[in-house]
Amino acid sequence: IRTYLVEGFFCHTHHGAWHTLHNIICGTASKMDDYLEQVARLSCQVTVLHGADDELLPVDCSFAVRSKIPRARVKVIEKKDHLTIVVGRQKAFARELEEIWKPCS
Repeated sequence: IRTYLVEGFFCHTHHGAWHTLHNIICGTASKMDDYLEQVARLSCQVTVLHGADDELLPVDCSFAVRSKIPRARVKVIEKKDHLTIVVGRQKAFARELEEIWKPCS
């Protein structure tokens, strides 16, 4: 996927699509352990991006994911919160996604 395609995705869907994807993947908190167990069985790389200033979810939540999936890489984005980790930095976010997906292409 090229950066401009990801940028276009964000421009046209705003932030709602990202949260929809996040909610589909993560589901409710009561199902999180089941999801993490399934992901732990896979051989794919796992990267968790988290805003350092996120007041909705503590950064510890991302490190908890890594405790259940040791190969997971947690990348904390300084001076960003739950929304600004994407909004206002779409190009940077698109590049980060490309780096994550690069080994798969």
